[in-house]
Amino acid sequence: MTCAPPCPLTDGSADPDLAILRGALSRLDRAPDFEVAQTALEAFAVALGMPVLSWAPDVSRPAFDAWMHRFMRRQGWTEQVLEHWWSRSVMLKSPLYIRCRTRALPFVTDMARGISDLVPAARAVHRSLAQMGLSSMITVPVHLPMGQVAQLSFGGPLSPHEAEARLGAARAEIIAAAHIFQHAFAVTVGPLPGQEEARSNLTPKEWESLRLTAQGHREAEVAELMGIRPSTVRYHLRNVAVKLGATTRTHAVAKAAQLGLLGPIS
Repeated sequence: MTCAPPCPLTDGSADPDLAILRGALSRLDRAPDFEVAQTALEAFAVALGMPVLSWAPDVSRPAFDAWMHRFMRRQGWTEQVLEHWWSRSVMLKSPLYIRCRTRALPFVTDMARGISDLVPAARAVHRSLAQMGLSSMITVPVHLPMGQVAQLSFGGPLSPHEAEARLGAARAEIIAAAHIFQHAFAVTVGPLPGQEEARSNLTPKEWESLRLTAQGHREAEVAELMGIRPSTVRYHLRNVAVKLGATTRTHAVAKAAQLGLLGPIS
């Protein structure tokens, strides 16, 4: 796919027309369904001068996703790219997706750099993207509840330097577009099951027992660090498991991490 729609901002100018971008953003925000949201997002991407869209509703899932597949087909992604993507778990290997898990703000990828460092499957996808006319990509990580991370990327013919300038001029609008689009998708598919708010109600002692366990301390070490008996640690961790609907301590730690109860675990 090349830049088939009109691309008014590919002349190297740093500043996009913010009025046009905000108009497209407003239409995206008012979209009554996911189909209309996609159309509004496409208009936003063209106004940005980066008309080739890439989206993943959850970068932690390398398995086939029908929503993502339909979106990518709609954007003109080739069968070769999609075949490599789904059959070779590129989502777990791509540096772009790895950065999405560790960064909160948008970033630019130079499509001509780092190809030799990629695994073969990711390298093949990278080459196919270059054939689609992408010189750079602006990617927005979208961190969501329950540890989910989505991503929305705008690709096009701008040089990495121009893309950085474009991002600097319209950072707020680009971030808003990604979050609003992901919200439109969430409304379409419905909320995640469970009663997470009620399950987050831990006591300070329960939280401390869980946090130290998540850091790799054994039961006796947790007891020593907290100044309590090992049996009391077991009592607190049992309560945590019940509150979180977990079956084991490991399960409880995983669910607590998804709920944002533990922070960075070092």
